[in-house]
Amino acid sequence: MRTFFTAFFLFAVTGSVAWAQVQSTAKPAATAPVSTTGYLLQGIFGLLVVLGLMWGAWWLIRRTGFNRTLSGVKMKVVGGLSIGTRERVMVVEIGDHWLILGVTPSQINTLATMPKQELPEEASDANSPPFAAWLKKTIERQKDENKG
Repeated sequence: MRTFFTAFFLFAVTGSVAWAQVQSTAKPAATAPVSTTGYLLQGIFGLLVVLGLMWGAWWLIRRTGFNRTLSGVKMKVVGGLSIGTRERVMVVEIGDHWLILGVTPSQINTLATMPKQELPEEASDANSPPFAAWLKKTIERQKDENKG
């Protein structure tokens, strides 16, 4: 570590001495007025290039679907039902299985698993949404199967 600092100090001193010699032998240049417009335009152009590259990367990722295929697992949310202000029951399709999940802000619990099924086109209860009626019917059927 000590040799590193010694070498760094020697290079710094040598560079500054060389720079001082170059400055003392150089002729003083005529001072021209500095235009800040060029620097401002260069900065704005650089910012636009960086923003354009970021937008292009975002567009490419969305177009190719790279973010959806990272895990290699094909998952799809079949439906969900709000139970309370922050609690939900979700049905997630993974391969040929459906997982019924209880989702809260602090955790996710698996309530049940079942083979993949077809969703009904129309609900029998006109007041409830189709998914709610289907979920109610499926839960009742699962309870009947478990009892029998």
